[in-house]
Amino acid sequence: MLSACNRHGDVLADEVVLEDGPFHCPACLGQVILKKGHIKLPHFAHLPDAECTSPNEGESEEHQLAKLEIYEALLRTPGVTEVRLERYLQEVRPDVSFVLNGELVAVEIQLSLLSRDQIEWRTKTYTRKNIAVLWTPSFSRDLFQARYAPKDWERYLHTMYFGKVYYWFEGIKLVPVKFEEYTLASGWYSGTRRSKRFVSPSRLPPVFIPDLAPVWRKPWHDLPRAKLWCEPWIKSSQNCID
Repeated sequence: MLSACNRHGDVLADEVVLEDGPFHCPACLGQVILKKGHIKLPHFAHLPDAECTSPNEGESEEHQLAKLEIYEALLRTPGVTEVRLERYLQEVRPDVSFVLNGELVAVEIQLSLLSRDQIEWRTKTYTRKNIAVLWTPSFSRDLFQARYAPKDWERYLHTMYFGKVYYWFEGIKLVPVKFEEYTLASGWYSGTRRSKRFVSPSRLPPVFIPDLAPVWRKPWHDLPRAKLWCEPWIKSSQNCID
């Protein structure tokens, strides 16, 4: 994880030295070790016998770099305040969070193997706390292909965000992608038919995280009631709460 606590409060791994310790995890209050080397990003790690279940433990360097880039870009964005990395919110610790127009927003970068059940649980937790959440996977070159096989959680996010997935591109820039039907070629024994596995990605104009707004979503099928951070003009959808 990239943040911890010391006697002065919350600190980032790349802004402190060993002498600023001891450092503690805000979730379990256990001691953590500051690790700074020449290969990996500066970070904190629990002791080997720790039993903390912090979601920020053991993240990939790609994940850590993405959250740092979003965090630093938000710090430079006018009107955005209280930007934090891994803000401790008891059951959840969003990768990045900030306040805009009085709204607390949680940004969750989906680069891990979280299941749709875990995404649902965290989304419901943020909603219960009145926090708007943005789930954003990293943009992939595969989305330039005419045929794309989305993961189960990508399909889940696509449905939850009203037919779009907001892929993180760089800084605070997102690329919304709509999954269109992909039609399988006809054979001698059948006509054309819609693929159940593949979709055709339709890339929409980029948007920026601060340009989005809180939108309340009604529960629908296996989707929970949710407070989402997405495009405000989506409010015309019948699945939104006025």
